[in-house]
Amino acid sequence: MTNPPAPGLPRQSDHFNGLSLHYYRLFSRLAPEDGELIWISGALAVQSVLDGHSCLSLSHHAGRPLLATAGEDQDESSGYRLPKADDWQTALRASHLVGPPEGETALVLGQGRLYLRRYFGYETRLAREIQRRAALAGHPPERVAGPLAGLFPVPGDETDWQMVAAAIAAMKRLCLISGGPGTGKTHTVLRIIQLLRRLAGDKRPRIALAAPTGKAASRLQEAMRLADEEEGLTANTIHRLLGTIRHSPYFRHHREHRLPLDVLIVDEVSMVDLALMTKLVEAMPDEGRLILLGDQDQLSSVEAGRVLADLCGEDQGYSPEFAAQLEIATGIRIQDSGFSMQESKDKPQKRNPLGDCRAHLRKSYRFKAGGGIGRLAAAVLAGNAELAMNCLAAGEETRVCPPAAVGWGRRTDEKRLATRLLEAYSPLLAAQKPETALRALGTFQVLCSHRQGPYGTLTVNRWFTETLARQGRIRLTGESEWHPGRPVIVTGNHYDLRLFNGDLGVALADDAGELKVYFPSPGGGLRAISPGRMPAHETAFALTVHKSQGSEFDEVLLLLPEQPSPLVSRELIYTAITRARRRFELWGGAETIASGVRARIERHTGLSEQLMTEKRCGASWG
Repeated sequence: MTNPPAPGLPRQSDHFNGLSLHYYRLFSRLAPEDGELIWISGALAVQSVLDGHSCLSLSHHAGRPLLATAGEDQDESSGYRLPKADDWQTALRASHLVGPPEGETALVLGQGRLYLRRYFGYETRLAREIQRRAALAGHPPERVAGPLAGLFPVPGDETDWQMVAAAIAAMKRLCLISGGPGTGKTHTVLRIIQLLRRLAGDKRPRIALAAPTGKAASRLQEAMRLADEEEGLTANTIHRLLGTIRHSPYFRHHREHRLPLDVLIVDEVSMVDLALMTKLVEAMPDEGRLILLGDQDQLSSVEAGRVLADLCGEDQGYSPEFAAQLEIATGIRIQDSGFSMQESKDKPQKRNPLGDCRAHLRKSYRFKAGGGIGRLAAAVLAGNAELAMNCLAAGEETRVCPPAAVGWGRRTDEKRLATRLLEAYSPLLAAQKPETALRALGTFQVLCSHRQGPYGTLTVNRWFTETLARQGRIRLTGESEWHPGRPVIVTGNHYDLRLFNGDLGVALADDAGELKVYFPSPGGGLRAISPGRMPAHETAFALTVHKSQGSEFDEVLLLLPEQPSPLVSRELIYTAITRARRRFELWGGAETIASGVRARIERHTGLSEQLMTEKRCGASWG
């Protein structure tokens, strides 16, 4: 160790919050002889999960100082420096709280990572099940070729990646379909369903659709309805599909009680966390076909993990053997498999075992790659801040509005922003019919990187509501926030009302003059809910970028804070840009934008390594 243990408890700081401090105290009681470093390590492992990681990366934290770690009588300037990685692992291996994967200790140490045992179990179980499913064959390519050709036009010079994706979904029991906005993921799902039904013949496959949020499930359901899909399929949230148990983290469907399905198609997988994905995959029948869709470049789940990104991994192309099978099924010659036979013989190449299960949709049908939004999204993904600023300034489908000289939060900027929002939300506020109001709700949306703080959604929604009231655009009664034209987002799930986290609705007076909150019904039409019956909800003039995932709007305005923030990242800006169909505008200073484009969200996990080898991450003690 680099310094002797410091006495007392860690203070609540950037490193710890109330829950991790609670675990620090718990570990100190369970193993009082282990000492401060072990208790801090356990608390950091808990905090890592709360911060979205599945584990604590020792190399990332080794040698770093922690803020004040002493009791109340210690000086605030005192601190604690974590040891070097080798010394740290030596101390952890000697602890009563830390053990190997096959043990029963609270913490697991493996490959330079410290896990809470439950999260190590999630990674191990998910990797094992994904590997098993990836090795299962589906329909042979010769059988797929005929039905597939009937669903897609004759391949031209340009590779039809939607056709390739459908072929993989039929030829494999696991299929990963990744693609940016507007690349036709939903259209591909429709073709896959038709293909699998044709291949099944008289025996109709049991197919289910799911998504992580109610909003994403509703969009998927609506796409099915508009496509006049025969034997209309219902899209559910993953929680509803698995069967929630009140006040329990467990579900009705699990390893011992599988889902009655032949095919499960899950959309917006980038939003699915490690624990939920593990439970979902384990609930699938052994021979069931699992098809996962999403955009791996978007923000990851709020909870721990980055499952889609870990599953997709680096795009190495297809193995030569599978590329040949794809050509039989599709008539498409995959020019670059990314893996040469010479390399495989002379210098074995470590391949992602899921490489042949993956299809990457490249062509966007929502906006042109050379258009303003497409160019901006590409610049942000590349981390090129200068190019991104140039795209914004070009004014083609995009716009940047830098803060005035007086700075954000001052009267000049509030007036500019109020004028812009009053103009954009006028159709919503003027709507007299719920159908008109809901259509207006999809035309414009303010997005924020934060929920709390001066540039957070809570502040922006309160400020804009007060602005509307001052100008006489709305009338508020007492402390109530309800008024005609109020957009709301549901923040919890209410199965009796069929309202789910992420659902967007609008308040409007009915024919009798009584205020109701209207939501679109999955099968078409509207549902009206009395404000008093509403589940947990918030005003939605402004949404966090996280909450906007699974939604699309004609125009999007992203409001960033005055100063650079750890929450403003490349993934967040890209996700905000790709919510826009026609126009995107960014309000923020150049420094904040540039630092955000350059910053990537780092999620520490061991899933990708576990997928690459039969020898699980952590199987080597230490």
